[in-house]
Amino acid sequence: MRNMKKGRETSPTVSKVAKDVFTIPNFISMTGAALAIHGSEKIDTAEGLAECAVGRLADVLDGKVARMTGQTSNFGAALDATTDKIVMAKILYEMNKKGLAPKHVLGIVATLNLINAGATGIANLRSDKKGETRPTKSGKLAMAGETVTLISYIAAHIAEQDKNPKLAKLLRKLGAGAFAASLPFAAHATCTYIKRAINGDSEKEKPRQIADVKRSLGSMAILGRLSGRS
Repeated sequence: MRNMKKGRETSPTVSKVAKDVFTIPNFISMTGAALAIHGSEKIDTAEGLAECAVGRLADVLDGKVARMTGQTSNFGAALDATTDKIVMAKILYEMNKKGLAPKHVLGIVATLNLINAGATGIANLRSDKKGETRPTKSGKLAMAGETVTLISYIAAHIAEQDKNPKLAKLLRKLGAGAFAASLPFAAHATCTYIKRAINGDSEKEKPRQIADVKRSLGSMAILGRLSGRS
């Protein structure tokens, strides 16, 4: 009887986990990541680039689908962020191995992503609400800029292989411009993630603490007036 009771008690938890895990947005995230990783193996070809581009597009769509279908969850947000970092690491590795972009561009993107991943992990460990450290808007914009940067450099290499130097030059300029545009957003996102890692939940507590102080001061002021009248 006790075992049956425990089963009934845990079933809502199991149901909630299943509801958060087996969702359309999570399927899109995993499919997009798998497609991008597969494409990165042949990223210096038009076919590989197309697979990576479609995979990264799926990463943009999963969040929109989650909001449209009401299937947003902390697990989904964590899965999205994790697959982002894994896919980016794989693409950067393959691009560096094949010499598809300037070393300093790949190095800066890799360093920022590594710091962000580490800081987010620490913030989650220190937070009372595990898995609720979601990506910032600046982080998402930085990721979009970095994606355009890498795709542009890969496309430039393919254009060169097809003996189209003018297009290759234009694409490299686009890549450099996208990289420069992404840096302010990336820097802001990295600073935010580092602050989260250092402060933990203390930043969330500050507004509450300030409100408590204001209430206390207000109460003291009222008591002061009442004592003055008496």
